[in-house]
Amino acid sequence: MRYLLTSLLVVTFSASAQTDKQRADIAERIKSFSTVCVTGEVCNAAGGDAMAAPAMDAMAAAALPGEGKYVTCAACHGANGGGGIGPALAGQSTDYIAGRLTAYRANEMVGAQSALMWPNAMNLSDEDIQDLAEYVASF
Repeated sequence: MRYLLTSLLVVTFSASAQTDKQRADIAERIKSFSTVCVTGEVCNAAGGDAMAAPAMDAMAAAALPGEGKYVTCAACHGANGGGGIGPALAGQSTDYIAGRLTAYRANEMVGAQSALMWPNAMNLSDEDIQDLAEYVASF
């Protein structure tokens, strides 16, 4: 009896299956909006040239090297530095941001949320700090 009921449900739902347009619309809504390419692995985004995506990522990183590094910061400081959990960064100077990141990297107490920043800044190199500061100053 259970098998018969299951078979009936399958036939009923397959008769009302989605059209090709509906399936295409669903696929469009759930498609990936980005591709992560790991150095040393082949990255074939959208069926294109296997090296096209890494080459484009490298060009974008060369244009705004701090942008890629800011991804982690955006969770608290907002995509455009407008703030959120953390304070707003938009409008701050390069020197101010670099000074704060350097202080956080040294586990210095800068403000009430310093302890949240210490683990985020601890592995930043001087170059990373400068790149981030320049990117944030562009907001």
